[in-house]
Amino acid sequence: MQIRCRGKGIDFGIEMGLEIIKIEPSRVTPQVLFLEGHMEIRGRSISENSTDFYKPLAAWVDAYVDQTEVRTRVVFSFDFINTASTKWIYSIVKRLALYRNVHEMVSIEWYYEKGDEDQYELGQIIHSFIDCPFIFYETEQT
Repeated sequence: MQIRCRGKGIDFGIEMGLEIIKIEPSRVTPQVLFLEGHMEIRGRSISENSTDFYKPLAAWVDAYVDQTEVRTRVVFSFDFINTASTKWIYSIVKRLALYRNVHEMVSIEWYYEKGDEDQYELGQIIHSFIDCPFIFYETEQT
């Protein structure tokens, strides 16, 4: 059974005891899809108040880590990201590192455009502080 609530670019649903979070991108916030086995944040993350945007996502990850034991693919792909958003992404990855058997159960994919050394280095920095498996993908510029 699935229950949905939609409006203003946000789509929340409940499936298998976990909320599904689906947020459409805006000029300053990324696209988000969180569901069992898959977490994805893509696009531009330059909101002046990133706490309002990311705090519910971090809480969802906390609950996910506590309540599930499934292989999980995590995708980060940013066009632009500000410092405040970077702190929240770091916080989310840090929470994911607490997942049981993290090296077998979690795969973090960090996408960056060819030539965008800043995005690549940001992923490397986050990875260097947290014991969580990362895979880096260079993509063609769009």
